Amino acid sequence: MADGKRWGLIAAAAVAVVAASAGVAVGYGVWGAPDYYAVTDAADLPAGGENDLIRLGWGIITDTARHIGKDAEDPALRYAGNDLACANCHLDAGLKPFAAPFVSTSTSYPLMVDDRVVTLTDRINGCMRRSMNGKPLPVDGQEMRAMLAYIRYVGEKSPEGVRVPGMGLKPLAPAAEPPSVERGAAVYAANCVRCHGADGQGNRKAPPGVGWAIPPLWGDGSFNDSAGMSHIETAAAFVRANMPRGVTYEAPILSIEAAWDVAAFLTAQPRPKGPPRGDSP
Repeated sequence: MADGKRWGLIAAAAVAVVAASAGVAVGYGVWGAPDYYAVTDAADLPAGGENDLIRLGWGIITDTARHIGKDAEDPALRYAGNDLACANCHLDAGLKPFAAPFVSTSTSYPLMVDDRVVTLTDRINGCMRRSMNGKPLPVDGQEMRAMLAYIRYVGEKSPEGVRVPGMGLKPLAPAAEPPSVERGAAVYAANCVRCHGADGQGNRKAPPGVGWAIPPLWGDGSFNDSAGMSHIETAAAFVRANMPRGVTYEAPILSIEAAWDVAAFLTAQPRPKGPPRGDSP
């Protein structure tokens, strides 16, 4: 079998596997009502009661480093092992289609993964251990309750048990030929360096901000090698639909081949060692 054809078959199979485990949306397009994503900004909710918890959840997701990052003011709340934010991957506080949104997350859990029942708290703590390179949040703690409250809030319009259009990541056609780290380095230099830097380390927020204005893509401060974004299939789908920042799935800048190549480059870079992939959701 020719190498190109073999790669196409392998890539197609890999996309299907990652889709099942990492939330890449397979089998549908954006066909539903756009008001699923039209949610009042949590910062604008009236004070009091559940709204305060929702607002705290929004703060944790958008300004994670300040609340639970490795440099959080309260040492007891330093659950993350880096200063990334949840919103670095769940763009627009989980409200951007095909950028791992939260819109129907609360109505999709619990779910079965590899013959195991996975709850939403399990899933959040899986991200804490992998993407945040840290340790699990207490399941009955205020921070977990606040994140759950926010995710429920943005999913109020979502039908029960249905992943609405735009959830997960937009499926990416298999590469016509094996992705190239070398070509990916050129794509990175042309499209990503101006924000993330030649060294991939991004930019920190100006004081008194905590964390990253632009996140690092590799190295000690980035997600570990068990995170979903460390897999080429996930990275390629995310980049194609969302990068450079401001791009949408409807009008991508990178070609499909360029997305695969730059994902090959990014996932080849050094990053922290994470927990075994199968030991948590």
